[in-house]
Amino acid sequence: MPEASGKHRAFCLAEDRGGAEIGIKFAILSLREHCPEAHVFLYRPNPIPEFREWLKAQPQVTLIDHWPAGAQGWNCKPHTLLPLLQDGWHEAIWLDSDALLSASLSPLLDSLKDDEVLVAEEASSQPEKGTELRTRGWNFPVGRSIPCTLNSAVLRVTAVHEPLLRRWQECLASEEYHRYDGQPLMNRPPHVRGDQDVLNALLGAAEFSHYPLRLLHTGRDIIHCGGALGYSLGERLCGIFGPPPLILHAIGGKPWVLLGPGCPDKGWFGLLRRLMQELSPYVVATRAYREQVQEPCPWLDYHSFLGYVLRVLGLGHHALRGLPVTLLATLIARLRR
Repeated sequence: MPEASGKHRAFCLAEDRGGAEIGIKFAILSLREHCPEAHVFLYRPNPIPEFREWLKAQPQVTLIDHWPAGAQGWNCKPHTLLPLLQDGWHEAIWLDSDALLSASLSPLLDSLKDDEVLVAEEASSQPEKGTELRTRGWNFPVGRSIPCTLNSAVLRVTAVHEPLLRRWQECLASEEYHRYDGQPLMNRPPHVRGDQDVLNALLGAAEFSHYPLRLLHTGRDIIHCGGALGYSLGERLCGIFGPPPLILHAIGGKPWVLLGPGCPDKGWFGLLRRLMQELSPYVVATRAYREQVQEPCPWLDYHSFLGYVLRVLGLGHHALRGLPVTLLATLIARLRR
């Protein structure tokens, strides 16, 4: 790992999926704007030459062009964070490559104690909430029951948390975790659907329940910009009188795919997904960086008539734009229940 002066705060991103460079660029540009003092370490195996050249112009960004040992796909967070802490960085912050900052995280990070874990809440629309069923799924003794599910799109740790990261690595490499490989995610038990489910299990376990948690609350601190219920009706109503959340997360389908040419989604469901992407706070925020990514972004120009009407009715507000669709989806969901 390269030498760095100070070694106080390092952000970490990792992405091995093809065509994902555009999301990485937006994430890095938002970090450069809102946390210019931070160093950024990016794991990106086999980057294309144009992306390498673009990164060279970004200050304090270190490219690591190989995948960390033992990591696979999204199961890489402890593998990327541990080397930073072992290299002497005081704190390491994971940020998903499809997330961006809308304001500085520094005041929040500065307020954290060394033993506090900063982690996001999962979208309130997701089923099977909480840590306890995941902790019990791993047969760990329950030390605390966190009612919300934790989302690892943002995760802050320090050297105090190295035992947690090592245990996380062990679980991700275990036979129990890989027993359901190849099965659709929703067919797997909740405790092994993804790496963040393992993190939920561990943070609820007696072994690590002594670590205090600081949550990024969904709707207030972070918006998971996905389907019609990802940013819920209640969160939108509360958000009318509040500032935009600190973090915008393009969870699920990516706007550069869903709004791009040749989108695989067809029918009414596809139209709804494209409409929600068109109204997404993430998409709106990325437009500020359009000239800096130095590549065509035709998906940012996607406009539908209904989307235009809803944008006008939304008055440019992050909570109002898309509210009618969320209201309708909420009513439908309640009728189904």
